[in-house]
Amino acid sequence: CDFPLFNTINTLHRGDFYSNCIEGATAGTGPRQPWHDNHAKVEGPAALDIKQNFDERWNKQACEHISRLYALDEEEFVLDAIPQIPETEGGHWALQLFRSITSDSCVLLDNDRTPHLHHKGGRIVENSIMRCMTQQIRNAKNFIYMENQYFLGSAYAWMENSDTLAQHIIPLEIAQKICDKISQGEEFRAYIVIPMFPEGIPTTGPIQEILYWQFRTIQAMYRRIANAIQENGTETVPTDYLRFFCLAKREGPEDVPVDELEEPTEGSQPATIRSTLRHCIYVHSKMTIIDDDYVLIGSANINQRSLAGERDTEIAMGGYQPNHTIEEEGDPRGDIHTYRMALWTAHFGGFDVAFLNPNTQECMDKVHEISQTFWDVYTADDPE
Repeated sequence: CDFPLFNTINTLHRGDFYSNCIEGATAGTGPRQPWHDNHAKVEGPAALDIKQNFDERWNKQACEHISRLYALDEEEFVLDAIPQIPETEGGHWALQLFRSITSDSCVLLDNDRTPHLHHKGGRIVENSIMRCMTQQIRNAKNFIYMENQYFLGSAYAWMENSDTLAQHIIPLEIAQKICDKISQGEEFRAYIVIPMFPEGIPTTGPIQEILYWQFRTIQAMYRRIANAIQENGTETVPTDYLRFFCLAKREGPEDVPVDELEEPTEGSQPATIRSTLRHCIYVHSKMTIIDDDYVLIGSANINQRSLAGERDTEIAMGGYQPNHTIEEEGDPRGDIHTYRMALWTAHFGGFDVAFLNPNTQECMDKVHEISQTFWDVYTADDPE
């Protein structure tokens, strides 16, 4: 992935300019704001679950005179007509839909068949995305890989500001999994990719507040892991088990078509970027991979708004390939593994054999080595 800043503004990306992190940036001056994201396409029987989600939302929110939807059942769906996936492509999938949603937004039936629902503020609430993440983290045996637009939560464990309304448990679940593995003497690693800063002008109050909350979250995780290391007398440090990364891009002077671009105002942020030729890549992903065995992709951020269930409405699809599970293979080598390797090869600029087994110290060391090299290039006085 090239993530161009300047050199495609008037060619490939003519008419497709967006920049919300640099004040005063235009299609005339640049730079473009690079984005990284993940998407999933669902085919087969699981698509009916997505349609049911649509039906339940439509029937709740549409006006009465347009609320009738065409009923589509499995017989009409003709499941037998779906092409069989060759085993060479990894085999079939087992998929499940997860949501953060309330009865304000859709028809939710609270009965014996829906034990995962609860009541809050007079509403029925589903927070199955957080429940799925929690279950998969607790089941993890080797590693966790996450890409997410935000990473803040478990405020109850923060060293300060523990009354902040971000009490969901995901960050501390990850830290506790690592602590458990340390006490058991087993290898385990967690790699988490987030943006360098949330979208917007980084010096503004709301962005600084989010960065502060993320700092408190990460601090609490490292503190918990450090205590486990001390209790078990392990000659390691917390970053041997858990690391956070961001994506960034730096171009060389030859990549900027100066003759085709406007000269930015002296002293402006676009002028600074024209000089440094660097910009963070905005990570918009909401993706979790566990052990190359399970993948969850959707719209939920690692924050209270997305995971609580009673706030933002989110959807996600989680799944695995029965022929490529950790129980079947030890080190799964199905499509989830292939997908993660493709992501890592893009992020790290190439393939390394250490990437095959992320639970090892060899892999964590290699990832750190490459990341440090890239950071040195990114922060050097002169672009190259």
